[in-house]
This record gives sequence, structure tokens and C-alpha cells, in this order.
Amino acid sequence: MPHRLLCLFLSLTLALSLSTKVFADPAKHDPAKDGYDLAVAMDNVDTSNDSYSEAVMTITRGSKTLKRIFKTYSKHFGKDGKDEYSLLVFDKPADVNGTKYLVWSYRGLDKDDDMWVYLPAESLVRRISGSSKFASFMRSDLSNEDIQNLDDVDEYTYQHKGEAVVDGIPCYVLERYPKKGKETQYSKQVQWVRKDILLRYKADYYDTKNRLIKKLTFLNPQKVDGIWTILHMRVERPKEGSVTDIEWNTMRYNVGLADSYFEHSALQR
Repeated sequence: MPHRLLCLFLSLTLALSLSTKVFADPAKHDPAKDGYDLAVAMDNVDTSNDSYSEAVMTITRGSKTLKRIFKTYSKHFGKDGKDEYSLLVFDKPADVNGTKYLVWSYRGLDKDDDMWVYLPAESLVRRISGSSKFASFMRSDLSNEDIQNLDDVDEYTYQHKGEAVVDGIPCYVLERYPKKGKETQYSKQVQWVRKDILLRYKADYYDTKNRLIKKLTFLNPQKVDGIWTILHMRVERPKEGSVTDIEWNTMRYNVGLADSYFEHSALQR
């Protein structure tokens, strides 16, 4: 799942040192600059070249529960590794077996991200674009837009809103707003970023009418192959009373994935 952060190849120690210097002196506080610097520091947590994961997605609506089991292959491409390509492959249940999503996420707004889905029942590859990016991802509380790169620093402007303790966890409060030209259903995201490891703890998403529509919680942070990683993400839509949990039971970094995993032709293999 491409909820992991893109890397600029800095260590976590350096990122934490940077955050301490940037945010410790209130007299030098510039909300926009400090917000951007925090976003960059968060982006630097992941120092991997590629990754492989296995996860279970549980969707709960009232008394009904759906489960999906899938694998994700991700790799950094492009100059300085700023672009990220991901292939998601669904295995279970039987009615979704073989469904694949291919996402090419490009840093910045100069080039639109590309997304396709392969539906084995129809032996058909469909491009996901325009308003279809706002549709539900595999009937979950995530949208297709949400499975694109979560951390494209250059697509947003930022405001650092200070600090807060949430559920006993000291956090930075960061707001981000899509830049003009970004195709999105969200007008604002409010994030609570853990001060200790610079990963999100919570995030609230607002629509274009400034209504809260989605709440994310990032749980079970673990160090995997030396990289702090979230292994449980919960997505809630309060108005609908719907919840989606994604729990990663396998996560590996720097596995040496071949570029061929992320070719368009990989969808129908």
C-alpha cells in the first residue's frame, strides 16, 4: 500500500535533528516555512529503494464485514527517486482474486499521476482518471485517489499549527492544502505528526465545502529493516458510520524488485 513515505535518502536521526532545530525556537516560527520543513522531514523517514508487503483490509458497515487480502510492490523511480510506482494485487476473496491496480505517482504537478485497474472477470484494463479517482477503492472507505502517493510534498502548501498531545502522544499539528492544479476531492487535511518518529498519528480530511468527511488513524508503528513503519491504518467516515482497517502482516524493504513489475503489461500477466 502506498501509504509509505517517499525518500530523499536521509537518516531518521538527521530528520529528528532537523525537526528539533526548526520547531524549537518560537521566536523564529514561520507557520508556512516550518510546515513545509516538517513535511520534508516526514518524507525523509523512508530511506528505502523499494518494498514488498502483504495486508488484510477489513471493511465494516453496520453488521456487515468484507475482507480483502492483497500484496503491494512499490519502487522509487525518476531523478533522485522522487517518483513512486506501485502494483497492488488482490488474492482473496475469490470474487476479487487477480484484481490489480497499477499506480505511477510523479512528484509535483508537472505531470499527472497514472492509474489503471485490471479486472480479471472481464480480462480488461481500465484507466482511472478524472472523477473516477474519487470513487471507492475496492468498496472500502479509501478512494482511488487515496492509494496514490500519500506524501508528495510539492503538491501542497503547509501551515505548522503548533503542538498537541493526542491520546498521550506528543504531536506536531500540520495543515496542508492542495496547490492550484492538483486534482483532488479534498480542500484541507489536518495532520497530527508524532514528534518521536515523525510519522502521522491522525489525519482529518475535509471536502471542498470544508466538511469533515474522513478520519485516519495510523497505529502500530514498528521499525522494519531499520525504517519506522505504520502497520495498521484505520479509515473512518463518521457520516456513513463506516470503518476500514488495513493491517500489514508482512513488510520488507530493499528487496530488489525488477522494473518489470511496474510495466503496464504487468497487469495482464
